[in-house]
Amino acid sequence: MEENQQPPTAWRLRLRNDLHLMRKAWHCCMGLFMAFVYLIGTPKVVCVLLLIAGLAFFLTAEYARLKFPKVNQFAIKVMGPLMRKSEVNKISGTPFYVGSVLLSVIIFPKSIAILSILFLAIGDPISSVFGIQYGDLGPRFANGKSLIGTAAGMGVCSLITFVYFMWTNNSAGSSALIAIMGGIAGGGAEMIPLDIDDNFSIPLVSGLALWVTYLFVGI
Repeated sequence: MEENQQPPTAWRLRLRNDLHLMRKAWHCCMGLFMAFVYLIGTPKVVCVLLLIAGLAFFLTAEYARLKFPKVNQFAIKVMGPLMRKSEVNKISGTPFYVGSVLLSVIIFPKSIAILSILFLAIGDPISSVFGIQYGDLGPRFANGKSLIGTAAGMGVCSLITFVYFMWTNNSAGSSALIAIMGGIAGGGAEMIPLDIDDNFSIPLVSGLALWVTYLFVGI
């Protein structure tokens, strides 16, 4: 199938700069579920095994979809509302999403892993919505990201961090400081000049930045 040819589906596949709310809702719900499972006390090893199983499933599905045209056509018909047109003939963002969450859980302390997942699940979609809707009202960076979208992502990630730390019985002073750094880490992660899917880079870059902040303030 030619890349510029619309695949046979009842859905119009979206472009990267489309609002695509269904995809954003799917990514948000997926990330919130993963964070919730870890947050409620599920052992780390269990979370890792569940994520490995999920990653194996999605990688297998992607391989079958890209290897066999009929499977790909069926997948596009079923998953059309969640897919981009650019993903018709290449791997979708879902394995990158699950893989980044898996590595975050493995590498980072629990609180940092949960926050990095929430940055991906909530901060990234909010940043994208504001960037698409209002990005042209302000300047854009060299990578095409808008100042308005990035600022929205930083604001949401700051709020997420502050609420999480207040909820875990930290003082307002330390929560505010970490919230500022959380906002910069979560909202600014997509600005790192890496040719990597945002679904993969955002949790890992923001988690690393938060970890350095933790060490600096002695948490």
